[in-house]
This record gives sequence, C-alpha cells and structure tokens, in this order.
Amino acid sequence: MKRLRAAVTTLTLLGTLLIALPAAAAPGDEIVPGSLRVDATYENIGVRWSVSGDANLDSGMTLEFRRTGTTAWQPAAMAVRAYPGIIVNGSPLGLDYWGASAMFLERGTTYELRATLTDPDGGGETRTTTATTRHGLEPAPSGPGTRTLYVAPGNGGGSGTLADPIRGLQTAADMAQPGDTFIVTTGMYEPFQIMTSGTEEKPIAFVGSGHAVIDGADTDRGVVTVGNYDRNTSHVLLSDLTIQNGHWGVDAQNTQDISILRNSIRDVDFGVYNRRGNAVEARQEVCDNVIVGRTDWPQAGIPGERGIDLRGTGNVVCHNTVRYFGDCVSLQPSTGDSFGNDVYGNDAAFCVDDGIEIDYNQSNVRVWRNRVTNARMGVSVQPIAGGPAYILRNEFFNLESVPVKMHNDTTGFVVAHNTGVKVGNGHGDNGAMWRNATFRNNVFIGTRYAFEFTTIADEGFRDLDYNAWGTTREIGPGGPWFKWDNVRYDRIADLPTGVEDNGVEIGILELVGAGLPADWDVAVAPGVADLRPASGSVAINGGVQLDNLNDAFPIVGAPDMGAFEYGYALPSYGPRVAGVGDRFVDVPSGHLFYDEIEWLAETGITRGCNPPINDRYCPDNNVTRGQMAAFLVRALNLPAGPGDTFSDDDDSVFEDDIEALANSGITRGCNPPINDRYCPDNNVTRGQMAAFLVRALNLAPSSGDPFTDDNDSVFEDDIEALANSGITRGCNPPINDRFCPNQNVTRGQMAAFLYRALTP
Repeated sequence: MKRLRAAVTTLTLLGTLLIALPAAAAPGDEIVPGSLRVDATYENIGVRWSVSGDANLDSGMTLEFRRTGTTAWQPAAMAVRAYPGIIVNGSPLGLDYWGASAMFLERGTTYELRATLTDPDGGGETRTTTATTRHGLEPAPSGPGTRTLYVAPGNGGGSGTLADPIRGLQTAADMAQPGDTFIVTTGMYEPFQIMTSGTEEKPIAFVGSGHAVIDGADTDRGVVTVGNYDRNTSHVLLSDLTIQNGHWGVDAQNTQDISILRNSIRDVDFGVYNRRGNAVEARQEVCDNVIVGRTDWPQAGIPGERGIDLRGTGNVVCHNTVRYFGDCVSLQPSTGDSFGNDVYGNDAAFCVDDGIEIDYNQSNVRVWRNRVTNARMGVSVQPIAGGPAYILRNEFFNLESVPVKMHNDTTGFVVAHNTGVKVGNGHGDNGAMWRNATFRNNVFIGTRYAFEFTTIADEGFRDLDYNAWGTTREIGPGGPWFKWDNVRYDRIADLPTGVEDNGVEIGILELVGAGLPADWDVAVAPGVADLRPASGSVAINGGVQLDNLNDAFPIVGAPDMGAFEYGYALPSYGPRVAGVGDRFVDVPSGHLFYDEIEWLAETGITRGCNPPINDRYCPDNNVTRGQMAAFLVRALNLPAGPGDTFSDDDDSVFEDDIEALANSGITRGCNPPINDRYCPDNNVTRGQMAAFLVRALNLAPSSGDPFTDDNDSVFEDDIEALANSGITRGCNPPINDRFCPNQNVTRGQMAAFLYRALTP
C-alpha cells in the first residue's frame, strides 16, 4: 500500500480539487446562488443548484436530507460541479451549477432537502426545499369512474364481461377511457395502438391473464404502439404480456408516465423504444421484463438495435433481463436535456456495444447494482454533460473494451464499488479525454495492464484512490502493471503521489470464481462468475466510507472494495417476480408450457437449446428424433446400449442416446422392415411420439376411440393408449376430438407430454 494520505471524504473538499486556490479573490470570484431544480424518482431525489460567479472554482456544496417529521439530517452523495468553460464533446459546456443526489429513499415519501453552498470568496447560502419520491403506476382501484373489462382474441364486439369479452386489443384501445383496466385473456392477438391518456389517479392498464401473446407477424412497425407522432400520451400501463415478432416491441411515442412491467418482449429489433424523441418524454418505468432481441453477438461495428431506449427525464429502468442487442439499455437523449434517471438491478448480456448507456445525461443519473456480461462496454458515459452521474456496485465480466467508457470529453461522474474482470486491460481510457471524475472502492482486474490511462487531463481533476487493481501477467517479460498519463509503472507503489496513495494490488484468485475465457468473444453464461472477495482478499475492509452511497448495502467493519461485501449472498439481477425468466429467456412465466419446461429443467431432462450458454429452450422448435432420444434417456435413466444398431447416427451428438433407446426396445428404426437407420435429424410427429411413449412407459392398450382423425394412422393404438393414460388431451381445445397425428411435436409440447407421463 502506498503512503497513507487523508481521504477526501467531504463534498466541500472535493470541490476544491478543481483548481488550486488563488492568493487573493478577484472580482467575480464570489459565488452567486441561483435557482434549484429537484427531480424525484422512486428511490432518489436529485438537486441541481444553478450558480454564477466563482470564476476561480473554489466553491463547494453539500446536500443533506431527512424524512419529513424526523429531526436528524443525513448526508447525501458527494456533489459535482459543472462550469461553463469546460469542453464537453468539443464545445464549451455552457452550464453553471452544483449537483448532488439523496439516494436510497422510501417510495411515495416526502423529504426535506438542505443544500449548502460555500465559497471562501463570499456568496454562500443554505437553502431548504421539499420533494416527494414517486410511488409508481398501478391499475386504478375499483370505484366510481373505473371499469374492469375482459378482452379475448378476435375483431370487434363484446361487452367486456368474462362471458362476453371485447374482441381484439385494438377494439379495446379504441374504447379506452381513464380508469379502464383491460384483462387480456389467454390467446394470440394482433398488434394494436393506444392513443388515449389516463390520469395519475385513473391510468389505462392492459394486464395479461394467463398466456396472452401479442404477435407482430414480423411487422416492420411496433407490435404495441403507445402514443402517436402528433400528440402526447400518458398514464398507460402494460403488464404481464408476451409481445413478440416485430421491429419495435413497444413503440412509445411522445410518452410520459407510462409503465412497462413484467412482460416478455422477444424476437424484436428494439424492445422498448422512444421513437419520436421530441423532448417531452418523462417518468417512464420499464421494470421486471425479459427482453430478447435478434442481434447476433459477437460482431464488429455498432448495431443500432437497442433493448431499452428511453429519452427524457425521471425514467426508471430496473430489474430487466436484456439479451442480444447493440446497446442493451440506453438512456441517451436525442433532443433536449436529460435529468434524474435511474438504472438498477438489470441483467444485461450479449450486448454488441454498451451494456448500459447514459451518454449526454446532464445531472443526477444513477446506475447501480447491474450485471453486464459479454459486451463491448460496461457503462458508457461518453459524455456526461456536467454531472453528477453515480456508477455504483455494478458487476462487469467478459467485456471487449472497458468497464466505464469515458469518451467525448466526459466530465462529472463518480465510479464507486464496482467489480470488473476481463481479458485485456482491467480499465483504460482508449486515449480519450476525461476529468472531474472520482474512483473509489472499485476492483478492476485484467490480463494486460491493470489500468492504462494515457491521456493527460486538460483541466479539472482525476481522483483515484482506495481501489484494488490487478492483472494476471507478471512483471518483466509480461510488462508493467500500470500506465498513467502515458507513462508506464511496474507496481502500484511506483505511481505518482496522488494516484492511488491508498490503492492495493489484487490477484484474480482473491475473488471466489473469476476465471476468464480464452478471449472476450468466447461467450460465458451470465452469472457463471462469482466476483465476491474470497477469504483473505485484500479487498476485504480495504475501502473507505462514502456518504449515502453505502447506505443501502451491508457493511462489516470498513467497506470492502468492489461490488460485494465479503460473506454475503450474491444479489439477484433481472425480474423480481418469481418465475419470470428464471431459467430461459424465451419462456416467460405466462408461457403455456412454463411449468412443464421448468420441471423438465429442474429434473435435468433438458439443458436448453443453445449450448454452452443454454439460456433458451426454443419452445416452438420442432423436436427431432435425436432430441427425442435424449429426452427419454434422461427422463427414464436408460442404460447405455452395447452395439451400433443404426448406420446413420455415427456423426450425431445423440448417438449414445439413440443406442440406449434401441437397447431398451423403445425404437425400431425409421425404415421398416430393414430398420438399419434411425433418421436422427427428422422431426417427430405426434403419432410417432405416441409410439415412443407407449413403448417407453409400457402403457396398457385402450378400447376407446376418443379421436376422429386417427383411424387411418399406423399409430392409432398408441394414440388411444396415450389418451387412456391421461398423457394427451387432443390438439383442438376445448373440444379435443382430434389428435393431429401427422403434425410435428414442438419442444414445448414435448415438455407437456413428459410432465404428464412422469408426474403423479
């Protein structure tokens, strides 16, 4: 550890780091307080205090908060100064303010906020205001002026009762009025557009019940469109729906106060997208969804597709699972300013460019407790236009470039308690300008430089201390560990005074399970790494106390470096609702075969359809004869076969399963009467599946004839035995007088057949 120096722990002292104090105040050096701007989300309140004067930039700001009715003030997070002349993205910023956030508050609660400006040249002031955190959008409770209406597939008509539902979502949207809650029943629906606004007390809600699927049929437009180009639309809620197969999953145009909750959005180019970007967007909530795109990972370039792409102010993006996009989460404003946005609890993976992008946000944007895996960048701040931006307790694993992308003259951000492990540099700036940044209590480990920061700040400060840096390479043949201001340094003790005076070197084995792939383009399953500190790690108790930023997390002794405290369980990322995307991103909790597929995975009968990641089940894919063999062998624990029965399975990954199936008498082949071939790549029909199961389970024959379409099938006896055992109900519910013996079996249907066959 380097020579101990006093940690900068107060907001006022951080402000004085901007430039050295002059010998005497000059005219215009005193600060002149202006107006306060306050932005509240569910858990945080941001304060931005416009100022003028203070030409020598030696002022400071503190922010304190307390819940109304209490007496004790608590310190908020460290403040950040933005000033007009600093260059951001090639031009003077033109903004003059101090900003800070009070974080980790209670929802729907009023707080007092006390902001204090200080300046040795004069002009300081203390000002108190109040703000209330938001409580979130919910369907209107039953009462006067509200309706609960049922919707079923179709087009037109219906009174909205359960017995006589409205036919079609567009019919429902056209009749919507504030206070309506539409219960969307099981079935397949066409795309729709809602252009009517609700109110704060009476939102308009579309709530899925059962397995409600809105299918875009590969539309080049939105599957669900909220709003329109010529109007603002607000107070609309979409929840518990499957939205699939289109260019935009949810096309949100000129929207405010909308909530997208607990949905499965899949097979789309863009998940939730603010397409108009007319600087009116605000207070949008996208939480607890599973959003799966079409963008292949890895690839070169920067694809335009985004999983969640919101404009404006006061947005909350939380606890989503997002996969296979260019940027997984983006809160980059295209027009206008952007304040007070929150991104937390998300599980972003297979992001060709950024896991989380907050470019061009101005003040009080907060990104915490997210996991980013298999991406080019972790969090992009290229640039923050003044700040503060707080990047806190995020987990980064297997990135192509850097954990925090600091390009385009970014300024005004705090990076604290993050853990990143990757091939290449542990961190770096790629030669870009960055300043007015504070790094505290992080763990970053690479295989090349621990860090490579090559640019020299043009102004402002770079405050790096109490961080743990590591690399797997050795000194000497491997090269030095550090590169600072384009100068190489072997070890952390060799760095210039003021750079990591209390920092430490850390080894990759000091984390529980941080083994990397051979290179960044080798996929790892999200969650496979365990980046918590291992016993004896230098990260334990190695950090420094950070006002407010540590309040929501367990601390034993001094704070541990990195995203996790030693001895505590890993956090849960992605949807908080039990069952939503728990195992496979393409099988949401509302899926028709969700329970059966989950059972199949829990019992080890299926591992997924995209090895080695296996985060998909592919429920709509047809089952091949080779896959059928694997399902049955695992389900029945069949013994291996001794011979080589078939001539066409030698190159099949299922050869051992096929031989086991033949050895047990469950299959006879696919080319009777010779039967020297198995046809492992052929699809399994429902009739063939009946034969497989009857032989596998030794089912008794049946004397009944429940189906009208199997009389000419060679599998009629097997089908009747299957029906008699309760394993099949038919293919045309609710009548179920047909079996459809020649139709292919999907993987979802196969799960249902096996579940019914093998459970009491």
